[in-house]
Amino acid sequence: MQTFHTKYGIITLYKNEKCIGYIFKTGQYMDEDTLLKLRRYINPERNILEIGGQCGTSSIVYASYLNPGSQLYVYEPQKNMYNLLLRNIEQNKLQDKIIPTNAGVFCYSGTGRMNGTDIDGGGGNVEKRYNEESHLNCNFGGIGLGNDGETITLTTIDDMNLSDIGFIHCDAQGSESFIFSKGIETIKKNRPVILYENVELHGDYLSNNVCKSYPNYEKESKFDIKEYCMKHLNYSTFIDRIGGGADTLLIP
Repeated sequence: MQTFHTKYGIITLYKNEKCIGYIFKTGQYMDEDTLLKLRRYINPERNILEIGGQCGTSSIVYASYLNPGSQLYVYEPQKNMYNLLLRNIEQNKLQDKIIPTNAGVFCYSGTGRMNGTDIDGGGGNVEKRYNEESHLNCNFGGIGLGNDGETITLTTIDDMNLSDIGFIHCDAQGSESFIFSKGIETIKKNRPVILYENVELHGDYLSNNVCKSYPNYEKESKFDIKEYCMKHLNYSTFIDRIGGGADTLLIP
């Protein structure tokens, strides 16, 4: 492990964490520019839902935006990353603000599997990179759903039964359309600001892998959250590439 003392808090990472680790080693904070831009869209009196919390770098910053009594619900499917998330929550004394859950979010509740290969970071075997190949880099924060990796628990946004959600952050490595297809009731009820990684901007190689791994959910893979919010819920506007990358922000 390696630990960084930043202006937002203490962050511990795996030493061979490829992408996030590189950012911190260069003295920067992961997605700092985007997180700072998002503050104006976050109501500190309402709760946040973060899907794909990874090790908690975004969670720690989001928690600082919330007033006492408001909470951040974070879902992270990988057990190793979830344990690291817990460590970062605890060492920053944020247990009263951040509520973590070791589960993935998808279009059904049950069990599923992660991808066994690091297709977004170099092609290594994920399990080996956590263990006997820990001297080799891996994009642990970029592992998506698949059919040959770690077995995980899955839930849907609507099955969470969360209340007063003012902001949703969804970075799920190609599963975003599946996820939002079963979050309609929550979104209609709460009308949150939504930040998500947009496949149209990022490229479809990650979503194609999810589609290949879960072929029974072709309909859900085609759900367009931007179109739904803009046309059916009359959201006011959207911002593509808000942080210069592949994220889209939907604003009610």
